[in-house]
Amino acid sequence: MYYLIISSEFPPGPGGIGKHAWSMAKALIHNGVQVDVITNMDHADETTIASFLNSLPRGMSVYRVTRQGVQTYINRLQTIKRLCRDNKYDKIIVTGQFSLWIGGWLKRSGKQVTGFVHGTELYIGGAIKRMLTRNALKSLDEVYAVSNYTAGLTEQTIQKPVKILPNGLDLAEWRKQGIEKLNWDGDPVLLTVGSITKRKGQHNVVRALPALIQEFPRLHYHMIGLPKEADAIRELAKELRIERYISIHGKADEQTVKAAYKTADVLMMLSERAENGDIEGFGIAVLEASINGKPAIGSRGTGIEDAIKDGYNGKLVEAKDVTAIVKALKELLSADKESLAENCVNWAKQHDWDQLTKQLV
Repeated sequence: MYYLIISSEFPPGPGGIGKHAWSMAKALIHNGVQVDVITNMDHADETTIASFLNSLPRGMSVYRVTRQGVQTYINRLQTIKRLCRDNKYDKIIVTGQFSLWIGGWLKRSGKQVTGFVHGTELYIGGAIKRMLTRNALKSLDEVYAVSNYTAGLTEQTIQKPVKILPNGLDLAEWRKQGIEKLNWDGDPVLLTVGSITKRKGQHNVVRALPALIQEFPRLHYHMIGLPKEADAIRELAKELRIERYISIHGKADEQTVKAAYKTADVLMMLSERAENGDIEGFGIAVLEASINGKPAIGSRGTGIEDAIKDGYNGKLVEAKDVTAIVKALKELLSADKESLAENCVNWAKQHDWDQLTKQLV
């Protein structure tokens, strides 16, 4: 079999959609599928990109479209048209808002197209963008959502059944040894991995810190991710007089992120729906923490409800309920560490991409 994946982002740049597409592509190869990928690679330097492209697994080809303003979209369409002309794909998978629109366009020529919805695509942008997304999704052969939460939102939007294929992990990649802990402040060490935005909810953690510090005076909160709204976080910490309890590390490479999970005691994912419609569709960072034996505290009313089995690999709370957040952290830190870590790892193993992608083959 021969598939084409069209994604709005891809490693080595950051982003959950890109990580999802990359993991799915590798797992499809493991299941005997040859894969081509058309994508952008943003927020990564040329040396890193070249190294990544030179290390692709056998059976995968990546066609990079560089950003050149409006010309970017023309270049992407031309690349897609050329590849679809030269290759007979059994299935085309589209993921990311603009990619979904392309999927709708490809359906007009009779292609077999499957779309993935992460959540944000449904609401981001103005009325015209939302209409394009809605119409594209309605036209596709199959629509998968990454969580029950996202599936519900998608079905409300397009009025047709949506399948669920949850986010997963490349377990072989996470089993690699040799990652050492970081020399970070904090006891406990709290961590959030993801772009610093309202959606990821770092501000909700910071607002809870004064109460958390009363219980854990040596606590320190570390943030890894694109510092999009880092200034707002610093201002909030200054207002609350807790600047010395937070560290913003910015974008980090894969090895540093893995080391951060090993270093952390608890992952904090107090996500919320942003004013621009940006939502948390699943929360892959929860699984990444889990495979490292680390529990998470995540917010209800988001896709994180599918990533955390409440009381097993973490706790679900209301994102702004400080009392509940404090209680959840106390319970996780007082739990038997060995049993909790075992629960976390077992939960992550249930999200093996090699098994999940069998639904697509």
